[in-house]
Amino acid sequence: MPRASLAQKKDFVTKAFCPRILALASPGVQDACAVNGVDTFADLLSPFGQDVLTQITIQDGQGAPYFLDKINVRFTTDFNIEKSHILSSSDVDGLVNSCAAACVEPADPPFIGKDGVILDAAMADDISTWAPWYTLFRQQWVGDMQPSEHETFMHPVACLLVASGSEADPIGALRALQTSAAVQRVLSCGDGGTKMMFYYMLLHDGRDTAALQTIDLQFDQVRKTFGQNSALLKINTNTDLLGAADAGERIKISSIWSSDISATRPLAAQPEMSYGEMLTMRDVAALRDAVKLMLVRSVVPHMQYVIRILSDQTASERRGITGRLFSAGRRYLNTTSKAENTYVGSDGEVYYRHKSPEAMLRRLADCSFMLKDYRFAQSVYQIARRDFQSEKAWLCYAGAQEMIGVCKLLWEVQTTKAEFDSVFDDAVSTYVHKTRTPRRHFLAVRCTVVYYELLKHHRFYAFAPGALLRGPSFSASLTALLNEQAAYSYLKAVPRPNVRKFAFYAMLASQAFQRAHMSDLANRCLHMVRVSLKGRSQGHIRTDSDDEKSHGKATTDVKSPTRASMDEKAAALSQPTTDEVHVDKVSVTAKTKWTAIDSYINHELGRQSMAAHNFDEAFQYFMALMGDEKTPPKLQSKYLQELLQLFLESSDQLTGDNDGRKQASAIELSIPSIDPQLVRIIMSPELEGEDAMLEWRLDGSSPSKIGGGSGLQSPRCCSVGEVVAVLLVVTNPLAIGVTLSNLTLECAFEASGDSAATEATVASALDISVVATVILEGEQTTMVTVQIVPRCAGSVSILGAKYLLCDILPTFKSLVLPGRRMNDTKDQRMGIVHTPDTTLGFSVNSDLPRLEVTVDDLPDTLMSGSMHRACLRVANSGSLACHSVAMWVSHPSFVGIRPPQLCNDEAELVDDGGMYVPLSDVKKHERVQVPNVLRDYSTFVLVGRQTDTPGSSAHCVEPLGSLRPGEAFTVPIWIRGDRVGAHTLSLCVGASSAATARKDLAVMRSRQFEVDLLVTASLRVNAFVRPSARNPRERLFGVEVENMQPDLSVQLVQTTFTSGFYELVPVSSSKEPHRTLVGPRQSISLVYRARPRDTVADKLCDSPEMFAVRALRQFIYSSEKPSSTPGPIDLVYSNNVFTEQGIDCTHSSLQSYIARSQAHRRRNVLRSGYPLIPDKYHSAMFPLFESFGIDFVLFWSQVGGAERAGHHSISGIDLGVPHDYLVEGLNPPTEGAARTWLSDTIHDREALIQSIASRSEAALRSERPLDVLIRVEAAQQSDCSLYVADVNISVYNHSWRYGYQFTLDLLSPHELDQFVAEGAKMEYSGSRAAWSWLDETKHSSSVEPHGLTVVRARLSCYAPGMIDVAVWRLQASAIMPAAVFSSKSLDCVLYPTQPHFVHVGTV
Repeated sequence: MPRASLAQKKDFVTKAFCPRILALASPGVQDACAVNGVDTFADLLSPFGQDVLTQITIQDGQGAPYFLDKINVRFTTDFNIEKSHILSSSDVDGLVNSCAAACVEPADPPFIGKDGVILDAAMADDISTWAPWYTLFRQQWVGDMQPSEHETFMHPVACLLVASGSEADPIGALRALQTSAAVQRVLSCGDGGTKMMFYYMLLHDGRDTAALQTIDLQFDQVRKTFGQNSALLKINTNTDLLGAADAGERIKISSIWSSDISATRPLAAQPEMSYGEMLTMRDVAALRDAVKLMLVRSVVPHMQYVIRILSDQTASERRGITGRLFSAGRRYLNTTSKAENTYVGSDGEVYYRHKSPEAMLRRLADCSFMLKDYRFAQSVYQIARRDFQSEKAWLCYAGAQEMIGVCKLLWEVQTTKAEFDSVFDDAVSTYVHKTRTPRRHFLAVRCTVVYYELLKHHRFYAFAPGALLRGPSFSASLTALLNEQAAYSYLKAVPRPNVRKFAFYAMLASQAFQRAHMSDLANRCLHMVRVSLKGRSQGHIRTDSDDEKSHGKATTDVKSPTRASMDEKAAALSQPTTDEVHVDKVSVTAKTKWTAIDSYINHELGRQSMAAHNFDEAFQYFMALMGDEKTPPKLQSKYLQELLQLFLESSDQLTGDNDGRKQASAIELSIPSIDPQLVRIIMSPELEGEDAMLEWRLDGSSPSKIGGGSGLQSPRCCSVGEVVAVLLVVTNPLAIGVTLSNLTLECAFEASGDSAATEATVASALDISVVATVILEGEQTTMVTVQIVPRCAGSVSILGAKYLLCDILPTFKSLVLPGRRMNDTKDQRMGIVHTPDTTLGFSVNSDLPRLEVTVDDLPDTLMSGSMHRACLRVANSGSLACHSVAMWVSHPSFVGIRPPQLCNDEAELVDDGGMYVPLSDVKKHERVQVPNVLRDYSTFVLVGRQTDTPGSSAHCVEPLGSLRPGEAFTVPIWIRGDRVGAHTLSLCVGASSAATARKDLAVMRSRQFEVDLLVTASLRVNAFVRPSARNPRERLFGVEVENMQPDLSVQLVQTTFTSGFYELVPVSSSKEPHRTLVGPRQSISLVYRARPRDTVADKLCDSPEMFAVRALRQFIYSSEKPSSTPGPIDLVYSNNVFTEQGIDCTHSSLQSYIARSQAHRRRNVLRSGYPLIPDKYHSAMFPLFESFGIDFVLFWSQVGGAERAGHHSISGIDLGVPHDYLVEGLNPPTEGAARTWLSDTIHDREALIQSIASRSEAALRSERPLDVLIRVEAAQQSDCSLYVADVNISVYNHSWRYGYQFTLDLLSPHELDQFVAEGAKMEYSGSRAAWSWLDETKHSSSVEPHGLTVVRARLSCYAPGMIDVAVWRLQASAIMPAAVFSSKSLDCVLYPTQPHFVHVGTV
């Protein structure tokens, strides 16, 4: 804030309490003043009494010198101590109205911007300019101060007597003025032992040169008669002697008096006249010098003289403790009674006589204050205050308290709030509550205004609201002014402003202005509150949590008003009036604090605009009222009725009628609420599922949104004549019910093809339904459906909803959303630019297929392994033939389908008993050639030409050629509980009218279905593999089945094993059904022997494993990617039936379940094991079945309860030694040159090779590739009483890829310590002297992959019986067919892992 503005706030206080001089003039002087446009000589001198530069050094009451730079003085023409001040509230209201009327039309302060409060402007601007009517009120209120008996500020300190030299007897005229009634009234008030000072002045026309000698003689006589307090003033007063003057000089001279009148009497009517017509700039200088001479030579010295006299007379009162004791002794021991010093005035107040010590102390303090000796004046005020308080002279006490606070703030010494705020608070409280004088309200307001101005001078804006709110509130207009200034103070508070409290007190000011019938100022305050509550200020806005902290940081010990005090103030402002509605709104505002204040503002502004017939602005305010759901129901109902009444009153000014109103004339309200983001567009709403245009691929991936699923919604399309449903979520935020009638949609239509888009096309191209009535109760949410039927091709955009609110008000609700934020160019990044939004729109395509897709009997709960039959029905309800129909499922292992059949065919669609055959028709072992392509079983082509894309599932069903209009087909769907848990199955059916082709299948109109399926546990099946002790070529395959059901039994029906190398036979041949019945919570074990059916040499060359090796080598080293698929594989189906009927797995749909389960497992293994190989190459590189793996299926049926049946499967069981055969594909090809790796692909190839090589090393486990079986053929007793036996030792190779060179060391028990290598452990439980090997004990040989080599040996023992012969060591080295990309050796040393007992004895 500029320093000049701060100085003005301080000068306001010093000018209000400056010395007064009684100026009396003779009739001749009055005539001279009249010709210059002023009424009295006091008015002539008034402009020159402001800021008189004295520049002198004077002494204070204690004799200490100080410098007086300037002084202010006011001239008055009368003195009457009995003159009263403004007392009634109506007078105050009239004064405030006059101040407001004197200002121009009230405009918003500069800190009120378009979107909120501009805090930077608020902090930088001067607060005095925000409310000019307060400035006028302040000047007028303090300017009306009248003399009082409790203070001497309005008492004249001197008397100026002026006579004209043109009069016959100037001295006689001065003597007459000295004895006038006004002078006598001043003298009657007494001066406390001092004399009244008179100053005499002789006025002469300076241009009358003929009378110069005469005037000098007259002035000499005046000086001889009245002494040195005399002066001669020469100014022009004769129009005949006035020469030509410059017009600019005339204006400048006249402005001196006009400016003074505006400052001292702001509400005084100024006539259209010029002041100082007879004066020149020399005369103006003479007047200024005359005033300065009078003050410097006479008035100021006289006031010093008075101060010295009064200081001497009151010295005993100011002697500290001694003076207090003296005063107490004089008060209680002196014979002078109390009544001699005090008296009770006509107003009932206690006053002191002029010659009493207390009155002289007050006069001493006032004189020191007027000479700016604030420190000494404060000390004297404090002494007098104690006497006033003890004598209960409350008016005198309050005045002393007020001046003590003023002295503290004017002294310019660092002080705290506690030092000055308490005295002002006490002064105002005493004025209002303890004094009886009718002037108490005037004095209380004066104290409040003075205190506020001094706070602004020191920038203590944080204290200003508390000071203003303590002011008297006997007048509504006065309360409004004080609350308005309090609101402004919150914006100037440091360190940060408080916008919320600014809005609160501006709200209180608006209410007070309304009670004072000052609507313009009330609307101004309401508008400020409305803008500030938007919460988008251009600076820091303070929060509620920072209220007390910021007040405490402004200065020390700040006490801000609490919320309770705010509510009490609001309740005080909302006293009962004739307007009952106004009382309700005020109470609601106080109750809900900040939430309902905006509603109150909008309502009041709307009522004012409505009264002024400004209907457009009134609509804006009333429409804003409808958005506050926290408004009580009573007020909501009233606001709605007023809005409807406003529309009816303004209907003549609105274009169009109520039924056929255009969008431009409809009103957009916040009720009801329709969220555009919740609007849904559904094609063919009578069908289940969700319609969309999706991109389809035959690689098994799910149909995705057009654009790769980047978050953009797929375009919606429909055919001509198809019903499109638009779902609107309509919410009534109010607590009262409303009715919507004739609800429909406003749409934009752009025709395609040859037709042009015109306004008439919208009505003819779209049939939009109309909802007759929608009844919404309070806070109710409902869904409204509006149907659109397009009649021609084009694009449709939904703009909004239109309806009649309460059958009266036409309303339009926009549903247009902003599109994606654009950030491409600099202009787009600097501004906010959105792309056109297409969310609520769809296109109408005449070539689009129109199918009715239904899925019947979808389950929600299944037991694991059980199967359920559903049905898919597809009907062509359009006018075009459909050439492509495909189906995609998210869980292919759960779903199996049969070929589609037209509904008019008489063939049986699904035969529930087709998979069950008599026991005699089930072969124990059956070789079947099946496809070995790793297909994706997610996508099925139902209609259209089959595709040869590798890995696609188009060959899984027999598709139809086309679907003509009116035709329909059904597809049986079997759903199986493949895995336990909660699953969400997705099914999508897509169709296209174009001819079948790969690229045409990419984008199809699709309908999506979802079903939540819960699969509960039925059986738990675990498999285990053990070596066979009878035959090393065999393995034991065990199955453990546990019934997880708590109350039902399960009958095992059949087990089926599929393998390309093994056949499985049960260990036990018993087929009694009760042996395979598993009770609740029971388990059963089944054991099978897995024995090879073929030799490895017959299968190795064209095996699936070798196909994968060649495909991997081509993928790495060839420029052409692999594209061929593996050939079919011969699988052996090993069946074991436990009941009278078996399962035909080879010729029923169960064969597809086995393939789907294996494909699901294989794809998961490949994705996790070889992540660097893309999924699209899996079908051309890896087979579905491997040669040496086993797939196991267990069929069961439930006994009791519902008739349920199912099957469990385990895929990919490896009975041989695990071998990552793909590592052989890392070797470069032996024929042809390898491809040249490019620099951008060499890193990817190296990473792939390294990942396969490292996986191969990690996959090698410690399982024994070779097994040893010892059999005793025959035993004979020798001559030495020893038993000698021939032994056949079989070495079996479990590895299907590697042969082994081995050395077998047969160890006798007594040789264990010598031959067992260090670190190896061989636990031998038999006697070490019972037997030993004979002849050659070290045998070397080799064994082929999956081969058997027999070694013959002999042993001897001392007695027949059972002996443990598991004492041997086998050293083996792998014979690899080619260099393997591996750094880990395949050599091994094997020892027995368990005892092996044989019987030795005679035959």
